Amino acid sequence: MSKFGSFNEYPKDSLASAEKALLTAWRSLERYHDDLVLVGGLAVHYLTKPTVADLPGAVTMDVDFGISLAASGDQYGTIKTDLAGLDFKPEGNRLVRKYDGLNLYLDFLTEDPPAVTGARMVDDVVASVIPGVNRALSCRRKVNVKGLDLYGAVQECNVAVADIGPMLVLKLNAFGGPTGRRLPKDGYDVLLAVTGFVDGPAAAVEAFQAEAKAGNTGFDFAVKSLQRDFVDPGQDGPIRAAEFHPGNAGNRDRIREDVATVGRMLLGI
Repeated sequence: MSKFGSFNEYPKDSLASAEKALLTAWRSLERYHDDLVLVGGLAVHYLTKPTVADLPGAVTMDVDFGISLAASGDQYGTIKTDLAGLDFKPEGNRLVRKYDGLNLYLDFLTEDPPAVTGARMVDDVVASVIPGVNRALSCRRKVNVKGLDLYGAVQECNVAVADIGPMLVLKLNAFGGPTGRRLPKDGYDVLLAVTGFVDGPAAAVEAFQAEAKAGNTGFDFAVKSLQRDFVDPGQDGPIRAAEFHPGNAGNRDRIREDVATVGRMLLGI
C-alpha cells in the first residue's frame, strides 16, 4: 500500500524520502531523459507554491514517471537493470526500494492509442496505459531539484515535470477516468494543483482548457470526471478530497465547497 486515505496517515518524512528516490533514479536514467516525465504527487509538489492557505502541500510515497512507449536503452542496459543496481526491486508491476522503514515505489505510465487501459512492456519495465501521457511528455517544464539522494549524496537535477494542463488531465483521470480509483488523495491533488499553482489558479484553468485544442487524448475523460464528480459539494470528488484534508469538520465543509468551485472553474461554468 502506497496511498493512504488521509493526509495524516502519511509518515512525516514520506515526501522528502520520495524526493530522494527521484534524485537517485533520475541521475541514473540520464539516457532516458528525453522519454521520461515526472507525473503524480511529486509533480504536483513541484508545480505548486510551498504554502497555500489552509491546505497542506502535496504528499506521496511514490515516484511516477510517464514514459514513451518507444523508450529503449539499446545496448547500454535497461531501466530495470539500472535501477536494480540502486536496490529498486520488482514487486508485481512496480519497483520498490526500502528506505528508513518506508517502501518507496517507482511506477511507469505510458500511452498506446487507441488503448485506454492495460499495460505494456517499455524497455524491460511494466508501464500502465494511461491516456494523456504523450501530451505530458511533450508539454513539460524543467524544475531544478536539489537535495540528498538515498545514499546521502547531494544531487542537483533538472527534472522534466509534466506541466499543469497535462497534469490536471492525468489527475482527473486517476480519480474518475477509465481506470480511476476514486481515491481521496487524487481529489485533493486536483484542488491543490489549481489553487496552489505557481503561476496562479487562472493560469492553471487556462492551461487545462487548452488541452482540448492540443489534442490531449485524456481530455474528454477528464471532462467527464469533472462533470460527474467535481461540480457539486455532494459529489465524490469534493467529499473524498475533504476527507483527505487533515482539518476538522468545519474545514471539510469548506474544502468540499472549494473543490466544487475548482471543478466548475475547470469546466468554465
